[in-house]
Amino acid sequence: MASTDTKLYAALGVLALLGGALYMTNQKEKAEAEAYSLSGRQAELPKLEIKDEDVSRINRITIQKPKKDDEEAVEIVLVKDGEEWRLEKPVSAPANQANVKSMLDNLKSLKVAELIDPGKASYDKYEVSDEKALHVVFAKADGVVLDAHFGQYGGRGQMTRLAGKEGVYAVKGYSSYLYDRDVKGFRDMQLFKFEEADVTAVTIDNEHGNFEFTKTGEEWTAKFKKAPLKNFDSAKIKDMIRAYRSLNADNFADPSKTKADTGLDKPIAKVVFGMKDGGKKEIAVGANAEGASRWVLVSGKDEIFSISSWAGDWAVAEPKKFQKKDDSVASND
Repeated sequence: MASTDTKLYAALGVLALLGGALYMTNQKEKAEAEAYSLSGRQAELPKLEIKDEDVSRINRITIQKPKKDDEEAVEIVLVKDGEEWRLEKPVSAPANQANVKSMLDNLKSLKVAELIDPGKASYDKYEVSDEKALHVVFAKADGVVLDAHFGQYGGRGQMTRLAGKEGVYAVKGYSSYLYDRDVKGFRDMQLFKFEEADVTAVTIDNEHGNFEFTKTGEEWTAKFKKAPLKNFDSAKIKDMIRAYRSLNADNFADPSKTKADTGLDKPIAKVVFGMKDGGKKEIAVGANAEGASRWVLVSGKDEIFSISSWAGDWAVAEPKKFQKKDDSVASND
């Protein structure tokens, strides 16, 4: 009886070993099949490898933004002129070099990660159709570096349609804010750039009268209507200079707007900054733009821009804006 039991246990042990070996073999074959299938699917994905050399040869960028909510569709065209980028459409103007460079640098990060749908049926669903997608084309002299429609973004990546490839792909590395800027995001909106220490004089002419600020050494003096400004606070003129030393526009006027439309045919204020090299920076201030912003014309620029109220309010200021806050004496008026 003991001999029979021993034989039975031995047989069961052999059977268990055979079963384990079969299980391990099946698992290995399954893993190999999955790995082969995954590598095969990866191999079928379109290559999106944009290198420094490709980026350096790009000389034209076209961005077609679709109509969304209350925003009209718009086409933005950027062209490279020498080493600088310019905006060609919808207006002709210098481009924001840093913003263009950031977008170009991002191209090198784009990688196709997954095929979402091999056909066309889901183009609308993933918003990569002609009507819904952000369409970008990066071109060089002898061809196209990238032609893509970018749609929805989700956990699997940026839904993308690539020119010449049917289907919807998930792309990793895409930063939408770099591509989906409004027009002013691609424009050079800088109006003034100077060093505070280089300013030696400031004049303001507005409805309240004429202001003259003069710097001698490190000290500022002030006159209002040709008389010394009572209780003048020199810190205030320094604050004004800081508001203008790196002045950016917050928007620009539609090309159809005239000087009369913006109050710049008869400016309500004019400001002149005198520089230690003898040069001048001049700005004319007109009517209100959006909210408390004001339309302006700046020396050296033909276009009408708007600036924030923080800068504009200095140009239309009353005398008390430049006087000490504890002043108990009425202004020169």
